[in-house]
Amino acid sequence: MVTSVPLSENPKGITIYAVLWPLTGLSGIFLGLRIYSKTFRRRALWWDDYFIIISWILLLLSCCTTTTNVLLGFGLHTQQIPIENFSVFGIISNISGFSSVISVACSKTSFAITLLRLTGQDGWTRWFIYGLLALLNITHYLSAIFFWVSCDPPAKTYYPMLDGECWPAKVTVNFSIFVGSCSAFCDFALALLPWRLLLRYNMYNREKIGVAIAMSMGIFAGITCIIKLTTVKVLEEGDFSYNSLPLVLWGFIEPACTIMAASIPMLRHLFKNLRHSSDDDSAREHSRSPSLGAGEEHVYAREQREERFRPRHPITDHHQQKGG
Repeated sequence: MVTSVPLSENPKGITIYAVLWPLTGLSGIFLGLRIYSKTFRRRALWWDDYFIIISWILLLLSCCTTTTNVLLGFGLHTQQIPIENFSVFGIISNISGFSSVISVACSKTSFAITLLRLTGQDGWTRWFIYGLLALLNITHYLSAIFFWVSCDPPAKTYYPMLDGECWPAKVTVNFSIFVGSCSAFCDFALALLPWRLLLRYNMYNREKIGVAIAMSMGIFAGITCIIKLTTVKVLEEGDFSYNSLPLVLWGFIEPACTIMAASIPMLRHLFKNLRHSSDDDSAREHSRSPSLGAGEEHVYAREQREERFRPRHPITDHHQQKGG
């Protein structure tokens, strides 16, 4: 039987709610627009779409489990958490961390697959992306598995009251920094690759630059990853529940930012279709106006110019409005 902790007694829990749920909703909107853009153009979903959908589902799971932990006392000092909550608290914490790390891997894998579809026959670039995918997924999946196997017995990972031993905190910190560094490197590499790939496409330079910028939004995910690295040291401080707020928040911001960044290039087609639809509506309105002969059209255009540039007199206009 667990005991619920009132949110009014947990200010850090309120901060977690204020960050996690809006980010989950915003990234979900970007993902929804991405899927709608594809279905609107009658395009089938591809592996990059499936990976990013899985990423958002895992992000939502992480959000829900962290929210549950706040109700159990996450954000308070460890000694303030009701002792009957500890076993459930630990399991939910592991699920939250596991799903958050896999969400990061899936979101970045999605964008890498998108780039693979653009490489064509460029063998060097394809192998470079395969290398990034291997580095990204091996490090993140190992990091996710370590949530469950870093103690002997493994149950001690989620129930610290058990007898046993866990890895030294320094090992966990160093490995987390290594994983984060690999993740940031992959972000920046994937963000720069579109500039090289788009050079071969027969497009206007302005359009190339626009597409390249849209596909380079992953650089912001790399920045959030670097910021997250500065918070990893809290793992050595103890009292994880109270001290880990920055790590939890930035660990959540990274996959949310990656999902939005990976969706932005796909929205370009949707906005272009909306703009063209607006232009077509304007053209149809213009086509409904009465047709004029060549001479009448010339006179009409001259009258319109004269009316446009005729000085307006406020008193005369007022009387005309009253009379008309």
